[in-house]
Amino acid sequence: MTDPARRAHLLRAAERLLLRYGPAKTTIAEVAREANVAVGSVYLEFESKEALVGELSAMKHRRVLDEVRAAIDAPGRPYAERLRALFDARTDALLAVVDEGLHACDLVHCARDGVAEAKRRFEDELRALVVELLRAGARAGELDAKRPELVADALLRAYATLAPPHLASTPRDEIPAALRALHELMLYGVVRRKK
Repeated sequence: MTDPARRAHLLRAAERLLLRYGPAKTTIAEVAREANVAVGSVYLEFESKEALVGELSAMKHRRVLDEVRAAIDAPGRPYAERLRALFDARTDALLAVVDEGLHACDLVHCARDGVAEAKRRFEDELRALVVELLRAGARAGELDAKRPELVADALLRAYATLAPPHLASTPRDEIPAALRALHELMLYGVVRRKK
């Protein structure tokens, strides 16, 4: 039977290990030892290591989405600026994840099934937010996005250069300039022009 307090305790213990050693070198037995519980207690909450890693990945991705949603919740702000705030918040939140530990990036970007599934859900939700901003901006007459799904895909592909794993290997002092350049190229290219 699931116990929310035990589950949270196990997630904290697993996170400490995963951030230090990564998913490949962390076992369920080590998580149990770190949490000071029996191995069976871990399996009461998580059917496998992949499920545990997937839950931690989903938590990291939800935190990024929460930051993004807070950044774009700005009634009256021009839609191009909301898009800029979305990508700024995404970059800042992903940098915060990267800074959590040697293997933090593995929890938001790696080939493990649990992480890949959490990342896919995150990308779907992020895409939906971008599409909605483009549609709302077009309705308001501020953005020229006749095919918002295609524009969203192009924007997300371009901004992927400032997401893990690339983000973790980009020198910190180069990130603000790279972000500004992407904004100028990508976002202001969708601003409606006077005819």
